[in-house]
Amino acid sequence: MGFRAATLIYLLLLVDKAFTKKGVKCGGILSAPFGNISSPNFPGMYPYNIHCSWLIVVPEGSSILLTFHHFQLEYHNTCSYDYIKIYNGVSEDEGNLLGTFCGDNTPPQFTSSWNVISIIFHSDRHVAFRGFSFGFRKDMCGGVLTGLSGIISSPGYPQEYSNNADCSWSIQVSNTSVVTVVFLDFQLENNEGCNFDFVALFDGPTVSHQHLGKYCGADKPPNTVTTSNQLLVVFKSDFNIGGQGFKAYYYSGECQQVLTTVSGNFSSPHFPNIYPNNINCHWSINLEAGYRIKLFFPILDLEGRNSLSEECDYDFVAVYDGDSQTNALLGRWCGREQPPSLISKGNKLLVVLNTDRTDAHRGFTASYLGGKVT
Repeated sequence: MGFRAATLIYLLLLVDKAFTKKGVKCGGILSAPFGNISSPNFPGMYPYNIHCSWLIVVPEGSSILLTFHHFQLEYHNTCSYDYIKIYNGVSEDEGNLLGTFCGDNTPPQFTSSWNVISIIFHSDRHVAFRGFSFGFRKDMCGGVLTGLSGIISSPGYPQEYSNNADCSWSIQVSNTSVVTVVFLDFQLENNEGCNFDFVALFDGPTVSHQHLGKYCGADKPPNTVTTSNQLLVVFKSDFNIGGQGFKAYYYSGECQQVLTTVSGNFSSPHFPNIYPNNINCHWSINLEAGYRIKLFFPILDLEGRNSLSEECDYDFVAVYDGDSQTNALLGRWCGREQPPSLISKGNKLLVVLNTDRTDAHRGFTASYLGGKVT
């Protein structure tokens, strides 16, 4: 079943569940470019024993920004009583879960990874508080991105971007990671000094942090790595002359590793718990010249093959005989397939995990061992 069809079925079920308790209406489908949502009876106490689902849908190519103005629910250390859950896309798939919140700590701003976001509110049969209120708006460009990896692009990409654009993406990953950004395509108006249309990178959350580069024209910027867990990407265009724009992806340290020891182990993010949806993670094994690498996958548990094409079209692990995806592909696996032991021709291997926006599993574990060619 396609994603759009599945979403439509979910919407119909959601409408059917809009009334969750006699006399209380909550939840629904919202498609306006902006709006506000609050718990039933807000700012009074919310009712006991309700379950509300909101689905916000904006045009494809846009994202959604959520900003909480008030938040006060019953507290529990695992948020098992009263809680809000926020999902990228359609809910009920834990791989899409952005966060679960309770108590009185206001959730941070969220920017969706695509044009659909779900909010679930649940209360149990005891103890109630004032609840919550938050605003949402369609974000044509920019936002706060907190995923392990993600993709950013100019407005309308791959069509020509608009004039007078002013977009900022604040990428924030876990405190122990750094951020790497890689440009896949880059076509902006060219001028000396890049003062008209440009992309600028900053080593932190604001333009006052160290400037990592300013780029225009048709030459792709170099791969850039931050010194901290935050990166700011700014795109601006002037009043005339445009281009196709740009597309880039970013990785956090948990989603990108360079392994240089003679032997080692690595696994998908969050293993043995389910991996996130919509990620593209790279593990690059780089040993000294004269070594070859043997790679094993003791555990592999991903979304299965496409029943129509019989291919690994959804979530998959791919291994390349070198340090880039332009090198020879040694194999591509999904489901619970057991990859054979793999041996490199040289001293480098690249392992890629790609996941789509639905249906997450446990992931994989991998081990490797280097040996000198005699």
